[in-house]
This record gives sequence, C-alpha cells and structure tokens, in this order.
Amino acid sequence: MAVETFACLRFVERRASPALALVAILAMTIGAMAQGPAKYLARECALQEIMVITAIEDHGITDDLPADQLGKAGLRMLDARMACSDGRVGEALALYESVLLNLGPVASARLQ
Repeated sequence: MAVETFACLRFVERRASPALALVAILAMTIGAMAQGPAKYLARECALQEIMVITAIEDHGITDDLPADQLGKAGLRMLDARMACSDGRVGEALALYESVLLNLGPVASARLQ
C-alpha cells in the first residue's frame, strides 16, 4: 500500500509542475496585457536623443558650460522624450533641436 501512495505522489508531483508553470505564464501574460501597449519611441527621436546626450556629455567633459545649464538641458531632453513617447514627434524634435542650439558647439580643443 505504501508503494501505491508513493507512486501516486510522484504522479501528482509530475503533473503539478507543468500545471504550475502554465498558471505562472498565464498570470504574467495577463498582467502584461493589462498594462497596455508599450510606448514606442520614433527613430527620429532616438537619433536626436543620442546627439543631445553626446553633446551634454561632451560639454561636461570639457567643462565649458555651467553645471546648471547642463542640468536644464537634461531636463529639456526628458521633456522631449516624453513628447515623443506621447506621439508628439514634431514637438519632440523641436525640443531636441532647441537643446542642441542652447548648448552650442563643444570647445573641441579641450576635448580628448
């Protein structure tokens, strides 16, 4: 009788693992679907963001602009990112361009 019980428990354990995995996968899928679609970042925005990040970093390395100006540029970049993720690509591109214009060129003689 003990052998049957042990065999039955092994059978239940083997069946429980796939069932548990299925429940976990379904829970994750349903949770992801409830969050809504992922935000899409337009290619143009991504390219401009790379340019802005590079400009901010380069100005930081050369130390040719005050830190508060670089901080404001970073905040404007975040505003542009939010506009782009909300689908307002034209507004985002204008914000990215304004950041680049406000930062100006990097003093390349000091950049190495």
